[in-house]
Amino acid sequence: MPLRFKSLCSGSGGNAALLWTKNSALLLDFAPGSQRSCRQALAEAKALCPAIDSVLVTHAHGDHINLNSLKVLREAGLLVRCHPEVARQITIRYGSEWGPGLAPFPKSVSAGDFKVAHLRVPHAPNYCTTAFVITAKAEGRRRKVCLFTDLCAFTDAHVAVAADADFIFLEANHDLELLKKFGHPGSEFHLSNLQAARFLHKACSAGTAQPQAVVLGHLSEQCNRPHLPALEIAAYFNRKKLAVKFDVHLADRSGPGPMIVIK
Repeated sequence: MPLRFKSLCSGSGGNAALLWTKNSALLLDFAPGSQRSCRQALAEAKALCPAIDSVLVTHAHGDHINLNSLKVLREAGLLVRCHPEVARQITIRYGSEWGPGLAPFPKSVSAGDFKVAHLRVPHAPNYCTTAFVITAKAEGRRRKVCLFTDLCAFTDAHVAVAADADFIFLEANHDLELLKKFGHPGSEFHLSNLQAARFLHKACSAGTAQPQAVVLGHLSEQCNRPHLPALEIAAYFNRKKLAVKFDVHLADRSGPGPMIVIK
């Protein structure tokens, strides 16, 4: 069975996604909003793969983990795996009683069929934020998945880990012209469409092969439009004289996105 990915929601109102094989699954962030929404999202995830091993959390912002989602995850007996500093900030923000449900790891960890490593990315001040690099065997080959949900800039080190990825989830938060027109507090802590295009171009140029698919998430409701990120990527790659060989998909803000098959 190939590796599969599905965004359950992606935006300032809540983020959650599922990555799964035939026998194992990971939730990637989990904060759909209300407890009812969390239970519904978890039910949808379990319908796709009942064997959810744990939840990877990128940082302690409430649209990635919150009290409602912590309660639902505790009910389901699911551990939250994250950077040790992210774990500390979750307990500071939501209470020390949630500590037993956290499983911090310093560099890498095995979870079901997956091997997971994290690396720090710059985001909002005073919040430890990480990207995840996940590998799993699918159809006899090792696949690499990179998850960059919230960041305001990237370095050569970030590009290097994304090179030769089979699948990349990357935020494309805002269009620069729409941001000038409407403004939005906090957008300075997120990647623009142009920055996302630059990241993908650098990752493709640094590797020997382009990803099979890219999912763009965390689009601003006010300062972006669904068609703009893909247009920005196409235009940037064209200027750099590199063909776009990957499929581009969007993660829906409030509901499930398309199922992506990573062969």
